[in-house]
Amino acid sequence: MYDYHTHTAFSDDCDIPMEEMIEGAIARGVEELAITDHYDPGYEDPEFPFTLDFDGYFKALLEAEEAYRCRIQIVKGMEVGIMEEELDECTRAASEYPYDFIIGSFHSIGKENLYRIDYENTDGPSLLERFYTYINRCFKKYKDYDIAGHLTLIDRYIGKIYDYHPYMDIIEDTLKTIIYDGKGLEINTSSFKYGTGIWLPREDVLKLYKDLGGEILTFGSDSHDPEHFLDHFEEAHALAKKLGFRYQCIFRKRKPEFIKLD
Repeated sequence: MYDYHTHTAFSDDCDIPMEEMIEGAIARGVEELAITDHYDPGYEDPEFPFTLDFDGYFKALLEAEEAYRCRIQIVKGMEVGIMEEELDECTRAASEYPYDFIIGSFHSIGKENLYRIDYENTDGPSLLERFYTYINRCFKKYKDYDIAGHLTLIDRYIGKIYDYHPYMDIIEDTLKTIIYDGKGLEINTSSFKYGTGIWLPREDVLKLYKDLGGEILTFGSDSHDPEHFLDHFEEAHALAKKLGFRYQCIFRKRKPEFIKLD
């Protein structure tokens, strides 16, 4: 199986070295590992600023690709945290080195960090509308990514499953932009390790993506430790096939290749 969203100690929220993560992936049966460490320009968090040592990181990716060539395919990736105020910097970071794969994610609404919002004292529906409107606006402007990461990430934090019908027009327009631009979605399984047990994005959003003609799809555990590689991937593959997807994608030099789903 292919795990296309993973982290190492180059990410501020992971303390496990790249070599140890790769060995863990091999032990878990990962055939192809996209290492996608965080870079979120303008992200304001005292604990996890999501900065990145670009030179050291890409050098480590090249060394790992060569060292593990006979044991596992290493895909040189990065997860860029998209922020409207920092789009030029996002583009610079994504294009500075010859990566294979770039995830475009949203960990904030502008400077409003999703992880730090006081959800109990925030109106959920208005927050969701702001979140999806912000994503829509950014994807109209920002194009230097390959896969939209955990598109409904806010579900992991908000603590309640809301009816999405009021936001589906905004989400549909966003998905149309993603498809038109030749980009794709991931099925991210990370919520299961936090006990929420929801797909990111939600099943209804995935179905809409497929109905609109979306075909580019990856699967990512968002693992920050070896034990979560391929977490719930069999169920994720089954979900994708139920929704009508026949292929998953791998990436080489920012270009998708389609692999038939088992």
